Amino acid sequence: MKIRLPTAIALSFALSQIAVPLAMAQTPASQFRSVPAQTFSDSELARYGLTEAETAEVRAWQEQGYQVQVLTPEEAEAYNAGLTNNNILALIGLVAIVVVIASVV
Repeated sequence: MKIRLPTAIALSFALSQIAVPLAMAQTPASQFRSVPAQTFSDSELARYGLTEAETAEVRAWQEQGYQVQVLTPEEAEAYNAGLTNNNILALIGLVAIVVVIASVV
């Protein structure tokens, strides 16, 4: 009975040692858009729903050499939708911890 707690701790430590390298071994993110970067005109920025102040801010960033990507709200929602690999690994780790704790109790 006294061996169960150290065994559970050792098992959870072993699982954490496996989970960390798996979490770090992600494939690099692919580019969201395949078209080359371009400078947007004021009318194009207005079509995306940017105000004059936001358009001026985009112009300032572009003049400084930054590449600005403008997304519609629908594109932005699709771009950020779903679970990432880190979230999935965190959920698996949480389930493993619950299972280990349940086996101890």
